[in-house]
Amino acid sequence: MKFRSSSAGYITGIRFYKSAGNNGTHIGQLYTSTGTLLGSFTFTAESLTGWQTVPVIPAIPIVANTTYVAAYFSPNGTYTSTTNYFTTAVVNNPLTALADGTDGVNGVFKYTAFAAFPNTGFQKSNYWVDVVFSLNNPGASAIHKNRSIYYQHLPRP
Repeated sequence: MKFRSSSAGYITGIRFYKSAGNNGTHIGQLYTSTGTLLGSFTFTAESLTGWQTVPVIPAIPIVANTTYVAAYFSPNGTYTSTTNYFTTAVVNNPLTALADGTDGVNGVFKYTAFAAFPNTGFQKSNYWVDVVFSLNNPGASAIHKNRSIYYQHLPRP
């Protein structure tokens, strides 16, 4: 998912929505818009379904008004998606999930046997990957206690 923040801040977590049967070791990643990997994190203690969150420690600083890509790797190829989701931008200030066409395609994915930069789009689909954002660097011990945390989009798929 391509996103921007209107304020500088920190990515403190990556989330994805897990449907039934999406088993295996999942890996969350944060990339620049050109594919430079900023961080890769393994999800642990996952529930059978629902939102899964991996802490990003240390938090990754991001620059305002710059496009980033949040992704996750699903080893068995199972994922949740909603087509035509990114026909318009999804805004949860200060974060914006970009509308398809704003900075290339959105609803990006990469179907591969290993974690890789997602650069292919299909029908403006949302693959329900998300970021946890904080205006301040919460530090490793306070990552889940910070009150200025924002999720890109909260509804369930």
